[in-house]
Parts: sequence; C-alpha cells; structure tokens
Amino acid sequence: MERYTQLIQIQRCLVGPCEHEVTVRCINGRYHVRVLLNGAVNQEAVCESKLDIGWTARSLLRWEDKCGNISKFAHSARERHNRKDFA
Repeated sequence: MERYTQLIQIQRCLVGPCEHEVTVRCINGRYHVRVLLNGAVNQEAVCESKLDIGWTARSLLRWEDKCGNISKFAHSARERHNRKDFA
C-alpha cells in the first residue's frame, strides 16, 4: 500500500544547487505536501494520515536529490531515509 499519491511530478530537473522548502496544507481532510524549488512548486503529493507527512516529505526530497536538484536539505533527507537505524 502506498503511503501517498503523487499529484504533481517533478517539474524541473538538473537545476544544480538550489533551495528547497516543504509546505503542508490540510485540504478536505487530506494532507497536501508540496516541495518548493527556489520558491516555485516542483512536486506535490497527498497523504491520508497525518503520520505519513514526514515519510512523504522525505520521499519527495529524496527524488529531488536524485534528479539533480541539489541542496543540503534534500541531501540530508536522503541520508536519513537510507539509514538502517532510522525506520
């Protein structure tokens, strides 16, 4: 079972060094997690449970880092996601 549903796929890839910001909004009882790339929406996903917001944000930031949108925020989220002691 997926923890989230992707609404907006990555819009811009291979940007290089950039700034990321994550916002969360509750719309109609569902949590919309948006990843902003230099102030513009680059990805959006929705999850049903408040407990899944962190997982969703880490997963979206992981893809940002993998696709060449490099920031300390995205890179550290990727490292935490892959650590064995972090489950």
